[in-house]
Amino acid sequence: MRVAIIDDLSLCREEMRKCLYRYLEENYAGEEPVIKEFAGGEEFLSCFVPEVWDIIFIDQYMTGISGIDTARKIRETDRLVALVFVTTSESHAIESYGVRACGYLLKPYLYEDFARTMDLAGLDKVRSARFIRMEEEKILLHEILWCDRDEHYIQVHTDKRGILRFRNSFKEFADMFDTYPQFLNCYKGCIVNAERVERIDGLDFLMDNGVRIPFARREKKKLETLFNSYLFRKEREDALL
Repeated sequence: MRVAIIDDLSLCREEMRKCLYRYLEENYAGEEPVIKEFAGGEEFLSCFVPEVWDIIFIDQYMTGISGIDTARKIRETDRLVALVFVTTSESHAIESYGVRACGYLLKPYLYEDFARTMDLAGLDKVRSARFIRMEEEKILLHEILWCDRDEHYIQVHTDKRGILRFRNSFKEFADMFDTYPQFLNCYKGCIVNAERVERIDGLDFLMDNGVRIPFARREKKKLETLFNSYLFRKEREDALL
């Protein structure tokens, strides 16, 4: 999950970061967010790239451009990112609907207030819409079955679009999945999406489309541990929601 926190007060940004880590630990075990902090709207917009962020927290009252104007700029090119206002006044709550904000949190707030706001923010929809970008191609994470290497090419095996091939470094490609616990390094040059695995059968991952992904016997214990850890996190997450 990629998160931006826009607030001109460092203490407020730190409080938001702590609440977010706690919320993810309690509700989405294993989720490792990438959090970037910005001291104002101008700073964020100067490096803003559409469709990169999953959720953006925005303070309304900042030096320079206001939070609502920052949100309007974001919405010009990104219709899907989740926006949450964190501010000291209710006076801009109605305006927040104009930029399709999914949350409005009043300072000072307790963790329980933050958690309720996150519960209403539709985080599951945000997570299901995640994708990676390879060259000009956008690939939803949940459509990926597994990825492997074919000489100088990366092959992304999908359930509906077949095999997508890209000429790229496999290490750089694998680094894109570091924050997503469902992607397991099966062996050197192969990544499996645990969300699409039915079970481990002998020395194979049995995928939900019936395909078998083999692995070496020496890797079995490690991969069983990783897969079982993923299943535990998923079961815990489902039980909490």
